[in-house]
Amino acid sequence: MPARYGLAVTTGSQPRGWLEALTSLGGPARRHVVVLLAAVLGLQSADSGAIGSLAAPIESAFHVGNVGIGLIATTSTLVGCLTTLPFGVVVDRWNRTRLLQIVAVVWGLSTVVSGASTSFTMLLAVRVFQGGLTAVAGPALASLAGDLFPGEERGRLWSYVLVGELAGAGFGILVTGILSGLADWRVALSSLGLPAFVLAWALYRYLPEPLRGGASRLPPGAVTVPTTGDATARRGLENSPVPVRESEVERLAEQMGVQADPRSVLGGHQQLTTWQAVRFVLRIPSNDALIFASGIGYFFVQGLEIFAELFFRERYGVGQSAASVLFVIIAAGAILGVVLSGQAADRLIGHGRAAGRMIVGAVTFVGTTLVFVPATLLTKAALAIPIMVIAATFLGAVNPPVDTARLDVVPSFLWGRAEAVRTALRQALQGLAPLLFGLVSAAFGAPHTGFGAGVNTKHVRLPAGAGHGLQVAFLLFSVPMVVAGAALWFSRGAYLRDAVAARRSEELHLGARS
Repeated sequence: MPARYGLAVTTGSQPRGWLEALTSLGGPARRHVVVLLAAVLGLQSADSGAIGSLAAPIESAFHVGNVGIGLIATTSTLVGCLTTLPFGVVVDRWNRTRLLQIVAVVWGLSTVVSGASTSFTMLLAVRVFQGGLTAVAGPALASLAGDLFPGEERGRLWSYVLVGELAGAGFGILVTGILSGLADWRVALSSLGLPAFVLAWALYRYLPEPLRGGASRLPPGAVTVPTTGDATARRGLENSPVPVRESEVERLAEQMGVQADPRSVLGGHQQLTTWQAVRFVLRIPSNDALIFASGIGYFFVQGLEIFAELFFRERYGVGQSAASVLFVIIAAGAILGVVLSGQAADRLIGHGRAAGRMIVGAVTFVGTTLVFVPATLLTKAALAIPIMVIAATFLGAVNPPVDTARLDVVPSFLWGRAEAVRTALRQALQGLAPLLFGLVSAAFGAPHTGFGAGVNTKHVRLPAGAGHGLQVAFLLFSVPMVVAGAALWFSRGAYLRDAVAARRSEELHLGARS
């Protein structure tokens, strides 16, 4: 067996200082894991971003408007809702890295086929198939991150994984925008299939299947990942008298005298069916708030990814290439927000604020709307773009604390299924976003511009101040972000009770297994 599959060792120390902690991943093993998990998310978001970048030429090729583009994204995402739960069950029971490898290869092949579509119906059918495949990413990555990242650093390390999601969207928009200008949209879309094959090979080469339950958590300086084939690590987990799960959140909550919510404690003797597992994770009060907030956040992001370039072209009177560059500049702000929020939440917890992840999540959701609204009202790009970068920083910051907080309140043996439930409900909202954004923009837009009528607008430049329909859509759908922030803020107490309950569930589960 290759040496990279051996037991992890600690050779380094915790990073010191804000800058060092922000930029240090903590050893080669962590570096491999973070880069590969980020690449999985990046490839998925690059594909979504590409549809937004190629919206105008696709509309022209198949004579469909904004509603047609919205239909592609909506149907593929909603199909993902149907396949997410079965994938969640598989993730909790099967080799997760092998599953990701297979999906990457199949997804790459289907992407090449989508670029060869001869009709809108064919393109829609391929995208629907791909939507079903992408449902594996959420449950698999959440489960792997929970098993590999220590709880006290999980927010910071997970934030780097989420950088891949935003960087992938920027990559997809920029590359496909350039290639569509040099060649055509078919070449641009097909080109995204090539990285999928490289990713499948890298997953096979550098990411073995880790042990479940915490025995594979990577300390600072870890060189390799403990795996299911590592007998020493496996015996250490099986012989442990207490669960490996340990986090600063649970320790602080117990010091504060927080008692577990009985509804969130699962007896170790219980063998749950799929639907029993679904009902259980939905009975965890703070998890419900986190699912709701996550869905609202992704709903808003999805609408922006699909229609931001069209908005820039209409609102600021720029061409497609310039609109792509503006999107990438704004996406850089979102990447900064992702990195900062995970670190900020971990530091709050380190300073005794046990609900730090919920606090950071609430602030960033509300901050997104407060900054985004005035930016959307401006008609001058020079004034609007800097403010939009700040808004994007808040928007990017919402995910790391929310995503890692979910792992705190759910027992590890249910992470895959819990993430599948969250992903399914999130995708239901996310899938509706492009269609609803398209419908609102069509209702309030100016039909003679051609942007909503399937007319070739690749070289059209509108006078600054147009794009009223998309402006209304962006403003209207930013309001639920405030509601999501409020839900997180008022669920702080439930979060602590549920984190203690998750630890109690694992104690019972381990006791029943031994």
